[in-house]
Amino acid sequence: MSDGYPEDVMRRLWRHRWAIFAVLTVGYFFVYFHRMSVSVVGSDIVEEVGGTIGILSSVYFWTYTAMQIPCGLLTDRFGPRVACTVFLVIASAGSLLTFAGTEFWMMVLGKMMIAAGMAVAYVPLMKLISVWFPKQDFAVLSGVVIAVGNVGAIAASGPLSLLAEAVGWRDVFLILGVVTLVLAVACMVVIRDHPSERGLPSTEDVEGSTGDSTKARVPVLTGLRIVMSGGRRFWPCALAYFLVYGSIMTFQGTWAVKYFDSVYDFAISAAWMVTVLGIGKIMSTVAIGALTTRGIIRSKRRAMVLGTAAFALTWVVLFVFAGRIESYGFWFAVSFLFGFFGGFMTLTFATIKEWYPVAVSGTAVSAANIFLFLGASIGTTVSGYIIGTTYSLENFSAVWGLMTVFAMVAVALLLVSREKSSDDPVFGEEEVRERTIEG
Repeated sequence: MSDGYPEDVMRRLWRHRWAIFAVLTVGYFFVYFHRMSVSVVGSDIVEEVGGTIGILSSVYFWTYTAMQIPCGLLTDRFGPRVACTVFLVIASAGSLLTFAGTEFWMMVLGKMMIAAGMAVAYVPLMKLISVWFPKQDFAVLSGVVIAVGNVGAIAASGPLSLLAEAVGWRDVFLILGVVTLVLAVACMVVIRDHPSERGLPSTEDVEGSTGDSTKARVPVLTGLRIVMSGGRRFWPCALAYFLVYGSIMTFQGTWAVKYFDSVYDFAISAAWMVTVLGIGKIMSTVAIGALTTRGIIRSKRRAMVLGTAAFALTWVVLFVFAGRIESYGFWFAVSFLFGFFGGFMTLTFATIKEWYPVAVSGTAVSAANIFLFLGASIGTTVSGYIIGTTYSLENFSAVWGLMTVFAMVAVALLLVSREKSSDDPVFGEEEVRERTIEG
């Protein structure tokens, strides 16, 4: 017996939870791969079919942003299994359209379909972690998810550049379409929304918890209202991540490769700058998740403040020394630090989630997520307007200066945020109990 349950039951619970985690984490790898791909293959696409890199990048983020609240509501209402399966099929179709498209509007439509489909990946995964795993594992598992996503970002930099040179950018999207369709089938086969659907005990039963039920659901608009009325529990972190992630995607996801290729005359491909940036993010997200779970980092808020302050300093370096230092090694190191300190804001999700009942956890995460991608949407749109098709040092410097301000304001917002202590009650718990739908 283990925790009052037979050993075979606990083994089945362990196998199922990790199978579900593995399938969706692999899916999240491709979320980041798609998100970063424009930085590398965007030039090839617009050279063949026309259009601009800025539009190709920003349309992805605008669509992704528009899907954040719907995907959280759909996840809480219909369950992660259905949401993931349906929308990964849509993403697969978008990849195949990008492969076959002959005009720029087809590329844009394909990107929109990919973004809509991939948007419904992270929120269900966070919901399933909340349901299938012990609460204390959330920070480290969410860190692992972000780390795997950043492996996708790494794959979409230097390695994608090599792959596109070998098979062409169109065949890259053909491969992505097929792989995404396989993942959709895997979601339908493997995922279950609650352990009870496999005849297994819930996490609160195993742990003897008397907290809110992992099977509980509330009406979607009620959940959204509870989250949005969180005050300093929600808004400062959400707005800070809006600014930080907007600046990250402006640099890493859109302009970094074009900037280094246009302003400098490096013999080594600039795509590897984005690669090391992703490595930095992996290192920080895994480290802070593990340190938080083990209690070494006791204040997520303090960690985010310090990390984001250092991130702001890397933006100062990018802005002040733009075009002045011709060393590839110097900018390689700056790119690593950019990614490393940019990863500290991933603690936002654990910080916000702790304040809310499990019944609205999907909505809480998606509500925070919408600010990330709204920031990315605005950042890539504004930067696309400033830079256009004139890839000059002056234009890039103007964007870097704006992003530096974004990062500094983010630090100020984090300073006024509120972190949950062990004595604080869960926000909205009574209303959730009153409006709960079981099952």
